Amino acid sequence: MPRRIAALGVVLAVSTGLAGAAVVTLGITGPASSTPVAAGAGAMTDAAAAAYPTALDHCYIEGMIPHHEQALALSELVLAASGVRERTRALAEFIVADQAAEIDTMRAWQTAWRGAIPAGGVAAGHQAHGAAQPVAGAIPTGCGDHPHTQMKGMATAEQLVALDAAEADAADRLFLELMIAHHEGALEMAEGAVREGSNAFVRNSGKHVLVEQESEITAMTSLLAEVP
Repeated sequence: MPRRIAALGVVLAVSTGLAGAAVVTLGITGPASSTPVAAGAGAMTDAAAAAYPTALDHCYIEGMIPHHEQALALSELVLAASGVRERTRALAEFIVADQAAEIDTMRAWQTAWRGAIPAGGVAAGHQAHGAAQPVAGAIPTGCGDHPHTQMKGMATAEQLVALDAAEADAADRLFLELMIAHHEGALEMAEGAVREGSNAFVRNSGKHVLVEQESEITAMTSLLAEVP
């Protein structure tokens, strides 16, 4: 039965054991000290109020969430293919576990941001400057033209169809090629967040992407060289 290209928001159910096995098999680094950690709603709200994010911070998160979602879709397609090497499957399983967790954390941050500032209120630490902050729930507009939301490295619809149809070595090779380009795009986005971001969570998230995805690119490059 032909596989179906999944919607970009679908998340595979991957156990912690599978993710751990991928780390061992591929030598991928575990979460570094820069890993964004999911916090309780209260703690996340406090952090958002203490350092109210800029439009640039918001646009990075708004762009990175769908970018991560396509990584899940690419991984789902290769995991559904037959004859793919176990090391490539382990890598795809690790990507799903890691990036699904990052998506959840980034969405929690967005929710906390919306509720961090009381309606008509001012962010903590900004009163002295007289800089009124957006009311609760306010989200900047215009992110579609922001460089962080230009979706660098995204696979095209045609490439997704080709991966959906591929099996064995062809699926293995195409997945690695697409995911390397995809990760390279994420690195460029993350570098901008670390360099220009104002909010601590956004900068921390960018650092995690840089550490994790650089390591995964190294692993994927080695795997690609070994495809028969």
